[in-house]
Amino acid sequence: MNIAETLQEKLLSYWEILIESIPRIAISLIITTVFILIAIGLTKLFRKKMMQNAQNKLVVDYVVKLVKFFLILAGIILGLHTMGLTGVAGGLLAGAGAGAVILGFAFKEIGENFLAGVILVFDRPFNLGDTVTVEGNMGKIVSLNFRTTQMKTFDGRDVYIPNILVITNEVYNHTQDGFLRLDFVIGIDYDDDIQKAIKGITEIVNTNKEVLKNEKTIVLIDEFAASTVNLKVMFWVNTLDYKVSALETKTEIMRTVKNYLLENKFGLPANIQEIKMYKPEPIPIILKKESDAIKFTENN
Repeated sequence: MNIAETLQEKLLSYWEILIESIPRIAISLIITTVFILIAIGLTKLFRKKMMQNAQNKLVVDYVVKLVKFFLILAGIILGLHTMGLTGVAGGLLAGAGAGAVILGFAFKEIGENFLAGVILVFDRPFNLGDTVTVEGNMGKIVSLNFRTTQMKTFDGRDVYIPNILVITNEVYNHTQDGFLRLDFVIGIDYDDDIQKAIKGITEIVNTNKEVLKNEKTIVLIDEFAASTVNLKVMFWVNTLDYKVSALETKTEIMRTVKNYLLENKFGLPANIQEIKMYKPEPIPIILKKESDAIKFTENN
């Protein structure tokens, strides 16, 4: 028997095996596809139902992702078993523990971030939609993934922070309980009545319906600047929307305070600029009165 005949027999043998395996392959693909569709459908329904009444939506979102992952993995293993690849399927299950150890060494960072994500789920330093500051990034929490925490900043950027950095650094949650203190600084003239300004600003701030009345509004002298006495205004609001509601409230109060000071003849001077001339020269000044113009030179 020559090489050509041997090769032909091998190809025919493989072809027959493939034809015989087509039903099993088809059934395997169907089973895997069904499991994937079930995983997508169930987790979508589970997320929708649980999100409505969940106190911590971050936990629900993370658990849904885990359930989806394991359902798809189960579908793949069952599909392999149906195809007759029982050894492969069994190897996936039997080697899960050893594989986890190997992957832990090979992908140390991935393993650390995954475990950090699990810790964040139980520690719960923030919820979905909370405004937080992490690693100098400030924005709303969009999702907690297996490796990263996704944040949407107020200028529209999506920031993905490794979970390990979230649990090893300070996390500032600005909206966990909706209890926020806002502040701003405004300057008045040195000749103005400071006590009158403080009293008037305090009354103006307290008239805003968004300002908490059970927390004291404070107006203090913040700084004696070059041309102004700077007053720091501090007040409390109760809102979970740091981006819109809180900033809109602050803007409205600042506008009202400015109008109050102008209406009551308080000076809002600009910064004074001092110009030093190291080589004094005559400065021409023109004074205009009606149609006459007098030009004279003043020496420094």
